[in-house]
Parts: sequence; structure tokens; C-alpha cells
Amino acid sequence: MTDVRGRGWRAWWLSAAAVAVMSAAAACGSTPAEQPARAGDAAPASAGAAAEAKQVDVCALLTVDEVTQVIGAQGGTDPQARTKGNGGGSCVWENPDTYHSITVEIGGPGTAVTGKLPDESPYGQTEAGPDGIRFASGGIAEFVVRDRACEIQVVTNAAGTADRTTAVRLIGLVRGRA
Repeated sequence: MTDVRGRGWRAWWLSAAAVAVMSAAAACGSTPAEQPARAGDAAPASAGAAAEAKQVDVCALLTVDEVTQVIGAQGGTDPQARTKGNGGGSCVWENPDTYHSITVEIGGPGTAVTGKLPDESPYGQTEAGPDGIRFASGGIAEFVVRDRACEIQVVTNAAGTADRTTAVRLIGLVRGRA
């Protein structure tokens, strides 16, 4: 005797599994440029698209010497890195004696879709700076690298805007390496 309930259950299970797989594939929306490269694969059609899809090692964007010139000795400790699931991340360098620091945050791909910062800053009122940089309170400078909204905060002078020149210089280095 055949168990009708068993066949119906298997059909339902297979249908549900197929729907789940198709939904997951549609939600991923991956393109060939986002797939990891395998030996023998052709190069992606757009090297820029592949670069934008990868996770950025934010702590590698500035050298130890570049950071030390700004904040002094870092006490021999490694910078603190934090990655984000969207392909972005941040890195903090701090001098434990002076509390001088540099923080760099690289947004994920698509956070500055048009290659420009969003109209509204999360920090409220801002001032325009050179090369598309915008300065917010607290020594934060917002900028764009390709299609990523980014930030840098240089803290060596708690009063005034003296760190802006240093931030602009470091942004130039970060843009060339990210």
C-alpha cells in the first residue's frame, strides 16, 4: 500500500526547498565580478567593479611612519581594525600617552552611488573643503573613494581646526590606496 501522505510531504518539501533556493539566489543578486576568482577563470570584465566589491584592509591604507608623523609613537601596539559586512571597515590608531589618534572609516560599495557624498551628513551641519571633502564637528572629514562614502578623524589638537590640513593630506593617501 502506498502512503499518499508521504508523497505529498516530499512534493511539498521539494517545492519549499526550490522556492528557498530561488529566493536566496535572487536576494544575493551577485554578478560575476563579485564571485571569488578561481584558478583558470578569466579576469572580470571590469577590474573596478571587482575592486569595489572586495573588503578593504583599512589598517593597510596608512603606513606606521605616516601615522607616527601625525600622532607620535603608538606604544608598539597594532591598530584596532573593525570590518563591516558591507565590504567596508574602519581602523583606529592611538598614542596611549597623548591620546592623539587617527580614525579612518571606509564605507561599503554603493554608499556614495554617484561618486558624491549624500546631501545630508550624519553629523549635522558641515563646511565644504577641498576636493569634495566636507568637514563636520569633532574633527571629522567626510570624503568619497569611487562609490564609497568615507570618513577620517585626526585628533592632535582638541581646539580649533588645525587638524584639517593633516586630514586632507591623509585623505589623499587613502584615496590613492583604497
